[in-house]
Amino acid sequence: MSLKTRSEIPLEETWNLADIFPSDEEWEKSYLQVEHELDEFHIGAIALDSAKGTLKTLERYDRLMEKYNRTSSYAFYKYSEDGTDPENQTMVGRSQTLGKKSFNLSTNLVNLLLQLPKEVIQSYISEEKDLENYHRFLEKIEEIRDHSLTPEMEDLLASLNHTLNTPNSIYLTVTASDLKFEPVKDKSGNEVPVSLFMYMTQIETSPDTELRRNAYQSLTDGLKKYQHGLAQSLSSEINKNVSIAKLRNYPTTMDYLLQYSTPAANHFYAGDGVSTAFFEDVLDTFQQELSPHMQRYARLRKRQLGLDKLLFSDVKAPLDPEFDPPITYKEAGEIIVEAVGVLGTEYQEQMRKAFTDRWVYRGDNVGRRMIAFGGGVHGVHGYSFYPWGGNLFDMLLLGHELGHALHFTLSSQNKKIINDGASLLFVEAPSTLVEHLIVNYLKGNRDDPRLHRWLNMYSMMSYHHNCVTHILEAELLRRLYKMADKKIPLTTAVISNTKGAILSDFWGDTVELDEGAKLTWMRQPHYYMGLYPFTYSIGTSASTVIANRIKTEGSAVGEQWTNVLKLGGSMSGLDLYKQAGLDMSTMDVIKQAIAHVGRIVDELEESF
Repeated sequence: MSLKTRSEIPLEETWNLADIFPSDEEWEKSYLQVEHELDEFHIGAIALDSAKGTLKTLERYDRLMEKYNRTSSYAFYKYSEDGTDPENQTMVGRSQTLGKKSFNLSTNLVNLLLQLPKEVIQSYISEEKDLENYHRFLEKIEEIRDHSLTPEMEDLLASLNHTLNTPNSIYLTVTASDLKFEPVKDKSGNEVPVSLFMYMTQIETSPDTELRRNAYQSLTDGLKKYQHGLAQSLSSEINKNVSIAKLRNYPTTMDYLLQYSTPAANHFYAGDGVSTAFFEDVLDTFQQELSPHMQRYARLRKRQLGLDKLLFSDVKAPLDPEFDPPITYKEAGEIIVEAVGVLGTEYQEQMRKAFTDRWVYRGDNVGRRMIAFGGGVHGVHGYSFYPWGGNLFDMLLLGHELGHALHFTLSSQNKKIINDGASLLFVEAPSTLVEHLIVNYLKGNRDDPRLHRWLNMYSMMSYHHNCVTHILEAELLRRLYKMADKKIPLTTAVISNTKGAILSDFWGDTVELDEGAKLTWMRQPHYYMGLYPFTYSIGTSASTVIANRIKTEGSAVGEQWTNVLKLGGSMSGLDLYKQAGLDMSTMDVIKQAIAHVGRIVDELEESF
């Protein structure tokens, strides 16, 4: 059956973008106004010569960034619904033009603030108490002061932003448009198309061993053809960051990537202030302590599937493929709303609105975005994009994306937009917590051993994704950046053999690794996002411990968590966790989460 067009999607399966703008005509008015204000602000003199002038400048900048956020978000959401619509294409293209102007304005403002001595900014805050409203924005600027360049150099780097992003653009273009894979046969002899998206979202977890292995070989054959070009792209990305780290006088490139990031299109972001030693401790802890549990799970999978060898293409195969009960969107919504009740009435009411007020786009139509997400619009509320398939897996992943949307809603209601850049160390905790709460709710309210076993297997899949896949991505980045700092050329063979060694260290003799496993660095855009992949494991560990505390200590823990979500980006990630009663500066919470994974494996071994 062919997919529907966007116009054929029922209203209830779409999101209500009228909460942002009642019509495209109103969006057009906003676009012209924001464009005019960006030009006017950038060209005019920015008054920072007094406390009052600085306050007025930041207030004006904050208001403008909120208008820009609303305008750009509307265009992005329309494009996400249907990227084949020419009007949506034009709208998002024009929005990107606004993004460049916003980026340039942010760069200019930050450069001017960096020219003011720290003592002057402190005296301004003492004189004008309302400047405290922008404390996190000003703190982030102080965090990068010692590594900032001359205004002329900062402007030059900003003007080269598009060029500096070329390695990532090449990767995305090649994987979206050039990579082609041969279709394969499943166990029934049916022909199945293969793509990166299809493989990672459906085929990799298929119960059909023949399909999985055939598709994996097709994927490997297709990737091989582009391995040298994409290795060059990844090498360029890494060496670019090495050069900028040196330019900014950081001891190593990893120090730079953990501490500094450039002005974004609508906020000024800086790192979370964690050290390279902390980053390396996280990687070492997961690889050393989680590996034995995952190897036990691999051996269980091999036995349960009746395989002579567990190939790399088998590591995500389902253990109970016949158990896949359907669920309606309405039922899923009711379960999710009930499950998050432990986070307090306020959080639960906001989650209920997500379903009653249409915050979710769930239509499956031609031209829709391929990847689910959760976010929101400052001054409006959160939104989630999740094409609904109708099973338990969909309910949990929808819950994840709504966790992002609710986090955004609560933080934007309570914080100014230029203070509200989400901490990358914290951002995956609110989303994964909702997954944990759904699992705990169903276990507590459904007396079905097979369902309980399925929920354990889902949890293992989530930990595999967040704490294995992403940690091993981060491990590859650690090794490659250390090589690049030592001027070791990052050839195709170096990258692939390093990835193979990492996988071998983690899985031991439980999984048969081949050339295709070594090419998994070609599957993900995460390698072009600094050291971001490791943050998933931090958020997942924190949410695991919070979910367990809610279970044993009650809803007071959940309500405390909701209050932390309201803090938005007004603190660093580690400080946000402290407000929730978690000390993430040590490995204790991570080790508690890993022990929890071990208990799940124990239960699964017993259940089979």
